[in-house]
Amino acid sequence: MPRFARATRSATFITVLLLTLNGCAVHPQPRARHVEAHLTPQDVLAHPRATREARIRWGGMVIGDNVGPVHSTLTILAYPLNRRGRPRLQRSSWGRFQALAPGYLDPAVFAQGRLVTVVGLVAGTRTGLIGQAPYIYPQVRILETHIWRFYRRRPRSHWTFGFGIGLGM
Repeated sequence: MPRFARATRSATFITVLLLTLNGCAVHPQPRARHVEAHLTPQDVLAHPRATREARIRWGGMVIGDNVGPVHSTLTILAYPLNRRGRPRLQRSSWGRFQALAPGYLDPAVFAQGRLVTVVGLVAGTRTGLIGQAPYIYPQVRILETHIWRFYRRRPRSHWTFGFGIGLGM
């Protein structure tokens, strides 16, 4: 086999390998390092002073926003997170919390119904309204956010089809 053909074959193999590995790359999630993993929004409501400035990682579904030029507030319906930090909607809700961000958060990006995970510092509580009923919101100053992509679980069928490439050397 000519040297040029071998070099072309090797370059093609390396390119295919790199493209395949690139497809396996993971999207960054908010880091769970140095967070109070056991702390929930209910804990903050029960002990607002003791939990102030605690570093948390909470997530859920965006149910409201208040966007301003100086700061923005997201209202999030909280759910327990899986090990990767994605909200688990099949579990019972932890209630609501507000995530505070300096500056402008685009309401199209943080639209109602989107799943988000927030790493931040507990800022205290704030009384607001849900309809006409008073509600006390735990508040978190955002340090980091992650917006999760939508996906639907498809029902699995009993039939599968596979395709593979073999390489003989």
